[in-house]
Amino acid sequence: MKKFLKDIEFDKEYINSCINKVDNKLKQYINNNILPEYNLNDKGHNKDHIDFVLKRAFEISKNYDINYNILYACVSFHDIACHINRDKHEILSADVAYKDEFLNKFFNKEELLIIKEAIEDHRASSTNIPRNIYGKILSSADRKVDIKTYLISSLFFQVTDINNLDMNKAIEQSYDHAIKKFGKNGYATNKFYVDDKRYKKFLLDLHYLIDNKDEFNKLAEIVFNEVKSKK
Repeated sequence: MKKFLKDIEFDKEYINSCINKVDNKLKQYINNNILPEYNLNDKGHNKDHIDFVLKRAFEISKNYDINYNILYACVSFHDIACHINRDKHEILSADVAYKDEFLNKFFNKEELLIIKEAIEDHRASSTNIPRNIYGKILSSADRKVDIKTYLISSLFFQVTDINNLDMNKAIEQSYDHAIKKFGKNGYATNKFYVDDKRYKKFLLDLHYLIDNKDEFNKLAEIVFNEVKSKK
């Protein structure tokens, strides 16, 4: 069971080399003005989530010719409006990025449109294929690729106060969501826009747990109590 709770590991040297390619002014602006907004989101879409998606995006983009500033902006803004309206957050987040005063000075109109489209297209529930490579990378990077991260996101979906959350109810909702989104007929299961070995392995692990609900519940309880103890 412990193998499912291991934290995902990245190539730190490679990730740092990617971050170093991002313009310092852009990083400073986002760190000071954009990331704090994520404190208003639920625990599945907070600053830790952005950090995770950024690492995944850089990892996936290794074999693609991309603009690191554009990718960094796409990731940094993609969930910023979750606390405003979760159901329409991709449209609202894209609009925030497209109208952002700093981004309008930093990027040209063509680049801004790329960022806007990538954010609009990133949701796994979308029936359309992302219109550009940044949307494809972002969509893939935004997916869960380890059991622990999936459980944290699904257990605390749209939750800002853990004290008011019923654990058993949260676990049951997490299990139902796993079937709906990542089950063998789930809406995100067969959407591959880029080569992603981590995602393929994650699907195998989650399918096993879906078929073995008792193990799923035990893992979910462990994760729930771990997060709650750190609040």
